[in-house]
Amino acid sequence: MTKKEILQQIIDQEAGYIEKLKETLEEYKEASDLDEQETIDRQEMSQANEAKDMQMRMRLQLDKANLDFADVKKIGALDYNRVEAGALVTTDKAYFFVGVSIHNLEIKGKDLYGVSVESPAFKEILGKVEGDKFKLGENTYNIEKIA
Repeated sequence: MTKKEILQQIIDQEAGYIEKLKETLEEYKEASDLDEQETIDRQEMSQANEAKDMQMRMRLQLDKANLDFADVKKIGALDYNRVEAGALVTTDKAYFFVGVSIHNLEIKGKDLYGVSVESPAFKEILGKVEGDKFKLGENTYNIEKIA
């Protein structure tokens, strides 16, 4: 598969994830809204406060997902000849999209992993070129292609 095709699968998946986050956020928002005209007992107040906390967490998660999504589209559009943010690395065992954290995918029998620039894995593979090897955990990967 080409980088463009793989990138489109990543974009489709992340867009779906963002949509689910938006729906969940809306559910928590509705659960946290109390009708001020109704008599509210402690349990209802506690549940509303819990929903408010979850709503705030969902908002942060959604904001991060939107930033990552924008990064995927921006940095993924270029081609690379060494590993850096935006590179798609094809190895003998898996694909690695370098630069942002994404949800894992399976493409043509190989797993696709997102490698955030903050992760230790990024430091391990940064600057590698085709033909190089790198080790993550117990696995050693042979770089076949960088795009």
